[in-house]
Amino acid sequence: MHKGFAIIGAIMLAITSIFSLQAEVYTLDEARQLFDEGRYSEAAPTFERELKKKSNNGTLNYNYGVCLYHIGRYGDAIKYLDKAVSRKVDKAHFYLGEIYATLYRFDEAIDAYEDYEASLDEDDASVLLTQRISKAKLGARMMRGIEQVQVIDSVHVDSLSFFESYRLTPETGRLLSSRNLPFKFPLDTPVVAYIPQRNDIVYLASKSHDNQYDLFQSSQLLGNEWSELLPLSENLNNSDNQRFPFLLGDGQTLYFAQDGESSLGGYDIYITIFNSENGDFMLPQNVGMPFNSPYNDYMMVIDETLGVGWFVSDRNHIPGKLTLYIFIPNEVKTVYQDTEADNLTALAQLSDITATWQADTTQYATLLNEIERIEFAAKSVDAPEFYFVINDELVYTYAADFRNRQALTYFYQAQTLRKKIEERDERLQQLRQQYAAAKPAQQQLLASQILELENAMLEEYESPQVYENRARRAELSYLNMLDE
Repeated sequence: MHKGFAIIGAIMLAITSIFSLQAEVYTLDEARQLFDEGRYSEAAPTFERELKKKSNNGTLNYNYGVCLYHIGRYGDAIKYLDKAVSRKVDKAHFYLGEIYATLYRFDEAIDAYEDYEASLDEDDASVLLTQRISKAKLGARMMRGIEQVQVIDSVHVDSLSFFESYRLTPETGRLLSSRNLPFKFPLDTPVVAYIPQRNDIVYLASKSHDNQYDLFQSSQLLGNEWSELLPLSENLNNSDNQRFPFLLGDGQTLYFAQDGESSLGGYDIYITIFNSENGDFMLPQNVGMPFNSPYNDYMMVIDETLGVGWFVSDRNHIPGKLTLYIFIPNEVKTVYQDTEADNLTALAQLSDITATWQADTTQYATLLNEIERIEFAAKSVDAPEFYFVINDELVYTYAADFRNRQALTYFYQAQTLRKKIEERDERLQQLRQQYAAAKPAQQQLLASQILELENAMLEEYESPQVYENRARRAELSYLNMLDE
């Protein structure tokens, strides 16, 4: 997945401040070591200082350009990477490709990646580079077919509980976490499940034998029992991850998210239709832009009762947050025609949702007011929220079981950290797989990312247990049951 948008405003000011504080610290050799370790913001001031003495040095321009890329200063990075290219530093082509893809300049990204590929020996060509070229070509195709859709609102929501911000009419169904399912499910497996209005079937993603997420369903049986999880279809479940399913009211149209080579970003949103003639889902299709981006986009839900749609994205790269978009679904897909490149990019990015509005916006406020009046109803009766052992006598299964507020706070901190560690571990496994398939020329690009992630995980590995122990002690102390 590509890096996020350039960080703006106060964050950019903070980065500038960091540069000014660290500018006098490192020698050139030390800066190169920091660069190799992936500590780009620390290394950058030294490269900037040295470039004032040797402005045409290709390696210095490359080093500084890569640092600027990693801290999100894409426009500045291009200037230095272009200079590095002119000085025959071929690796600069790769980072230019990364930046152009991030900025939705996919045709330029293709050229940059292919220039880098041409500079390599045949044996050095990598799966990673091939994937980058493929995704850039997909992005270029998507840019030629951006759907005209009215996005009536966007809001930043907590990434761990984003589904609670979906206000769906009862006819549309419910989105549930693993803690609220009507049957036992591993609580350490993050999941957002969908249950239609009739409450007799659950659609969700679960890890299969190869540790990938596949789509499953479970049906209600007699006596309030539920069937084992059954895979939806081999046409959907493949070697990539499939998650976040939603079935339209017709019982045939399924939306879900998938990563892998056929996706532009991490997760892209796909649509498929159940073919009643052969009893299986058809091969899924990518829904394209502006719903998908070079980042993670998922959990498409269409509320046919109100005539609105929902999806979330991390395209704005706000720590701990997702952007939730509310839009008006089209009956017939229409794409933008004769639109200038800059405007087309903004429409694809959804950087200004008002640009998608039509002349008459009177219905927008009405729809948003109707949505606001809908109460969130995610919980399922009798479903435990979690299993947390306090001591040999006490096992809590609901937040309401806690008597001490501080103990509950510690418990939620532990849960949040476990989720964060799992997400980082999943990302680490992906990086290691890419490293194993990469050629030496690309392995250096991945090694620093792997090292940085491993160090972060080592620092946080014991933290959830620490907070769980604090939760136990605070609760037992409140209950006068603490053994000193």
